[in-house]
Amino acid sequence: MNKLLVVAICLGSMLASSCDDPQEKPQPPAEAADYDVMGLEEIPVGLWVTPPSGYQNSYEYGRIRECGFNFVNGFHYFENSNLKIVQALDFCKENNLKYFANKAVVADDIIKYANKPDDTLLKKFTDGIKPYMAHPAFAGELLMDEPGKPLFSAIARFSQAFKKSYPDKLWHVNLFPMYATGGIQAPSYADYINNWMIELDPEFVSYDSYPLLTDGKITTDYFYNLDLIRSKTRFKKIPFWVFIQTLAIQGTPGVPDKREPSESDLRWQVWTSLAFGAKGIQYFTYWTPGGGTEQFGNALITPDGQKTVRYDYVKKLNSDFLGIGKVLLDCHAEGVIQTAATPVQLHSPLSSFGPVVQITGDDAMTGCFTAPDGKKKILIVPMMPEKTAKVNIQLQNVTKANLWRNNQAAEIQISNQLLEVSVGSGEAVFVEF
Repeated sequence: MNKLLVVAICLGSMLASSCDDPQEKPQPPAEAADYDVMGLEEIPVGLWVTPPSGYQNSYEYGRIRECGFNFVNGFHYFENSNLKIVQALDFCKENNLKYFANKAVVADDIIKYANKPDDTLLKKFTDGIKPYMAHPAFAGELLMDEPGKPLFSAIARFSQAFKKSYPDKLWHVNLFPMYATGGIQAPSYADYINNWMIELDPEFVSYDSYPLLTDGKITTDYFYNLDLIRSKTRFKKIPFWVFIQTLAIQGTPGVPDKREPSESDLRWQVWTSLAFGAKGIQYFTYWTPGGGTEQFGNALITPDGQKTVRYDYVKKLNSDFLGIGKVLLDCHAEGVIQTAATPVQLHSPLSSFGPVVQITGDDAMTGCFTAPDGKKKILIVPMMPEKTAKVNIQLQNVTKANLWRNNQAAEIQISNQLLEVSVGSGEAVFVEF
């Protein structure tokens, strides 16, 4: 999303200051939680930047669905009137997509309310939804993108007014990543997230973090950010959604430039997000946006409507994680076991989990999950996009397991309480015990 606030790379001191919420305590392993907040019975897969006005038609929304998306975040630059919102909703209905309406006036009024509370702004907001509230494709309202902490109280008033008027719909706000130290307007990222949880009591949390740097490395706080959000949402028993970087980004103030993602880069972002417990995947961007302060490379679709190679990469990827995603959607994300020659900092790492006594081997992240029936599952991903990983998993009291690679699952026998797993670059292996 456009980020006009000055941001800076998060340093180690930032990580150190992101301490636990003192109210946060370990959770029982398998209490009930409903992570399927959209009622899709699969991982929500959404996008940012819809087709522009010259391409707003059912054919283009059909291409969105063909790529494996099941919902669309509206883009107020293009769908900037009720007429255009209803038109987009119609295209979504025709192609079995859900839609979050996004209107610039709502974000503007939230800022006005923060400066001077005025309940007429709340009524204006809820009344403005009436022309399309009953549309079958309408999922809810995307209120604004990347608010700083001073806006939280105003957003809370708008979200409360929304839920009172439309209790069966969702409100959506996307939060800053850890490296946006100039944007969060809070003493620390932990303070930013903790206050969001307390003031907003959200049904789900969404945030973006674009990790792929032009020097071939990733942002230093990528894993910590994932684990922090995982921990906070696990405590609240709500899902979290992430945005996936699909294009090169240059010129964001205070932030290193981002490279054009390879297929492995795209796949690694999704698999690592799922390993840390993400219950929703959103892509930034689908259609290539125009530039301003920031300059963008081509995304999945070029400005003139042509597919790039990343369209097919994402289409395959969305298909490949569908089966595993349906299983993970109902599971509690308990934490991650890291195997690394040089470990990175995590918020609350694990060293063992259920039948998993220890994991050794190449640099990897292993997400640990508890199903509603109490059964344990793990998702293994190489630590870096271009790397492969071979890990040895020491088990106890396990004779067989179900092992998935993409949508292919097979039962395997466990000998000597040791499971050896090899994972390719941009791939993941899912094991159910």
